[in-house]
Amino acid sequence: MRIRNQLVLMAAAVLVPIVLAAALAIDKIKEGERDTSLRSLGVTAKATALIVDREVQGALSGMKVLGHSPSLDQRDFISFRREAMALDQQPMVWTVLLAPDGTQLVNTRLPAGGNLVPTQLPVDLSEVLANGTPVVSGLFLGAQSGRMLTNIYVPAGAAGGKAFVVAQAFPVEFWIAKTLQQDLPPDWIVAVVDRSGKIIVRNVKPAQWVGQPARPEIMSAAARADDGLIRVASREGVETYAAFTHSSLTGWTVIVAAPVASVEAAATQAVRLALSGMLLAAAAAAIVAAAFGRSFIRAIEGASRAAVALGRGERPVVEKSGVDEVNQLNQSLVDAGLLLDIERMSRQQAEAGREQLLASETQAREAAQAQNVAKDQFLAMLGHELRNPLAAITGALALLGTEGDDRDRLQRCIDIIRRQNGHLGHIVNDLLDVSRLMAGKIMLELEPLNVAVSVRSCVEALRNTDRAAGYSIAVQAGDVWVSGDGVRLEQILNNLLTNALKFSPPGSEIRVVVRHEVAPEGPGRAVITVTDPGSGIAAELLESVFEPFVQGPPPANRMQSGMGIGLALVRQLVELHGGQVHARSMGPGTGSTFEFWLPAAQAMQAAPDATGYQAQPGRKIVYVEDNNDARATMGELLRAFGYDVVEVDNGKGVLDAVAAARPDAVLMDIGLPDMDGYEVARGLRADPRCRLVPLIALTGYGQLRDKEAAAQAGFNAHLIKPVDIQLMIRTIEGVMGPQPLPA
Repeated sequence: MRIRNQLVLMAAAVLVPIVLAAALAIDKIKEGERDTSLRSLGVTAKATALIVDREVQGALSGMKVLGHSPSLDQRDFISFRREAMALDQQPMVWTVLLAPDGTQLVNTRLPAGGNLVPTQLPVDLSEVLANGTPVVSGLFLGAQSGRMLTNIYVPAGAAGGKAFVVAQAFPVEFWIAKTLQQDLPPDWIVAVVDRSGKIIVRNVKPAQWVGQPARPEIMSAAARADDGLIRVASREGVETYAAFTHSSLTGWTVIVAAPVASVEAAATQAVRLALSGMLLAAAAAAIVAAAFGRSFIRAIEGASRAAVALGRGERPVVEKSGVDEVNQLNQSLVDAGLLLDIERMSRQQAEAGREQLLASETQAREAAQAQNVAKDQFLAMLGHELRNPLAAITGALALLGTEGDDRDRLQRCIDIIRRQNGHLGHIVNDLLDVSRLMAGKIMLELEPLNVAVSVRSCVEALRNTDRAAGYSIAVQAGDVWVSGDGVRLEQILNNLLTNALKFSPPGSEIRVVVRHEVAPEGPGRAVITVTDPGSGIAAELLESVFEPFVQGPPPANRMQSGMGIGLALVRQLVELHGGQVHARSMGPGTGSTFEFWLPAAQAMQAAPDATGYQAQPGRKIVYVEDNNDARATMGELLRAFGYDVVEVDNGKGVLDAVAAARPDAVLMDIGLPDMDGYEVARGLRADPRCRLVPLIALTGYGQLRDKEAAAQAGFNAHLIKPVDIQLMIRTIEGVMGPQPLPA
């Protein structure tokens, strides 16, 4: 065989495996580019679905706030309209308040006082109210607006059992403005389809296709899977790859499609170039083999070495030869090596991502373990806080049980039991308040308050307790009014002052400052600052000092420690009033400053002080309690105040006892063994002999719904166990009224 032919065969022998390897690499490139484009479709669809959910979630949050507006409780639809307009994303979104029968009560799209005519609704409001969950409608034509709309309906309850439905209308133009991303390729098609298959949004020819049904092939695939990819012809007749997914809040389907030709264009062009290059290389190799055998052989050997290096996963190093085609082949090998490097770097990045996820999981696990440790410490501290007053009470009771008639010792024991009982009640109230706040069950009873008066009253009450003994509390307070709950504001101040006393050495001065921070518009803020020279706060605790169960390192005096809920309760109550609280400290041993602000209100005329009541001896009370010890103790206490007490231990005997005794008032527990106190109260109000007797509930049920239930059953007042004795006497005398003068 001639050398020329041998060279040709040799060249062919070298080129064939190279061509095969290049073809495989090109196929991988084509497949990779195609997969990347298809993944981009899915990512864009999910991003668009997230945009839809973000807008819906934002609307739901605002509508739920409207649904709990006090304006609904008061049927103040004018105020509700102002609140709704403040939340509307005008001019495209408007709010409608509906009665259960569909009657429009408020429509922010229309002028105030406009004609609110009945309209056909796309959902059944009775189902919305029955299920108690928001409902997102599909696309429909608004009867009044004449626009293509989607609505969101949220059930709302109001005082007195009245139900409403808060709705917001979103025209198609809103969704087009929000969901269509601006940086998409011009030949991509993006559509949002409601649950019935109607197109809500489409970036291509929206005027023609909005409101029309989507392709049945896509809707059929979307009905079978949460997300996916199919090949389907568009409405314009173009073959496309279409990715779909679903909005989790609305159930709508998001579709992103790209022409098949566009997806595969880049890969197809690469294949053409590679094939052309290989054919040219093969032709040139055959020609050069005849004329330049030696150099050709050297070039082939170099290319062979480069191919071997590429096979080992190394970047090929080539030398320039006199044969251009071989140089092109070498360049192709270099390019393939670069692609392999890119793939290797991608793999390394993926591994780095997995490492980062593992680190995040480890961090989350450590945080959960830290929370468990904090809860264990809280439970241990709770046991300590409960055992201390219980030990003091047990000791005082044991001392009372000894023989002797030393009245000073008797009074000391009574004082100890009273203080420790108050401490136990404070602990239980804080625990219950934190639990109710976290569950969102505390309702504020707002009234105009002069913060300066509240601060002085709280400080004065604290000065008269053992906790403030040996300390100085300086108050600098200017008049500033807020709309707040007086009891909760006192609770905030008491917790901050108690915290300052707890962590300050005896003889320290605690400073309380109240100032009015003026704003350019509106009444401004009431700012309250409590500063102590105590142990200070470490920098790493400042960010979390208001979190539940968070405590600093235990002090040398264990009695200074707490349960880690007082400051958490402060933050929750301040935020419930619409304010904020924060702490400042330069570090351990430098003292600390706690400052909170509340929205100020217009100055109000101070209400006159309520006069107290004194017990009027000789008045008769029927006391109903099934607990023998509680009944005996309270009965003796009432008799000590001069009342004539008739004791009853069950619900069934109350009616006869009241009819026979004709008392001035009835003091009754709610949780009776045979029938509850509400039923007994209704029976008394139904009996002509007893219907005018004042009724007072004395119970451990203290939530707002319990007070409302007592009032509906006919009780004149509601007291919570354990009750302050002076408060109980004032309440008894208050419901009975002044005693008539003797004839």
